[in-house]
Amino acid sequence: MQQDALSTIRAQLNLYPAMIFDMDGTVMNSEIWHHKAWQQMLKDFGLPELTTADLYGYGGMPTLEIAKAVVQRFHSDVDPQAMTMRKAELYRNEFIKHATPFPKICALLKELHAAGKRIAIATSSHKPEATTLLTQNGLMPYIDALVTGDQVTRGKPNPDIYLLAAERLKAQPQDCVVFEDTVIGMQGIKNAGMAAVKVFEGELDCDHVIPLSEPWPQE
Repeated sequence: MQQDALSTIRAQLNLYPAMIFDMDGTVMNSEIWHHKAWQQMLKDFGLPELTTADLYGYGGMPTLEIAKAVVQRFHSDVDPQAMTMRKAELYRNEFIKHATPFPKICALLKELHAAGKRIAIATSSHKPEATTLLTQNGLMPYIDALVTGDQVTRGKPNPDIYLLAAERLKAQPQDCVVFEDTVIGMQGIKNAGMAAVKVFEGELDCDHVIPLSEPWPQE
């Protein structure tokens, strides 16, 4: 992204006291390692692999909901709960150690923290995974609230995870900007009544803060 666009976004962020960041695919390059865990799990259960487009299309959804969708898609009788547990086991034991921060987004997160913004992570990952990733990469000191998928009943694109993050930051929805990389996540932000910054693979994917009144990116 050009420097003038980044300067514009920085100036607009000054108007908001609270910043909410998705984690996988936004702050951390962990999404690709989630994908590898998915493919290995599907192989273990004798199911076809998913395409990269499929995996990104499911991005932001809770693991169990993805498993249910996959079972329905392939007309399988495999237990989605068993799939979910196996995928989580593979990710924790084999793949999470390879995940690293995206330098530009993490630098911006730290910059916003230093400027006095309140910072939350809102991720569909479960708390043990998120805590491990953020701790092993030195990001926990910059985060005021961590909200994970196991702390809400309804996952993205429902607004619950963003609203809970705002509550823990003691902020109103209209005072929050959310950094997200998935279409499903962007839908959830809009449902929460918040502004957004679209991210893709650690880079800002827009040239301004997207207000609630503006059409949302669809892909």
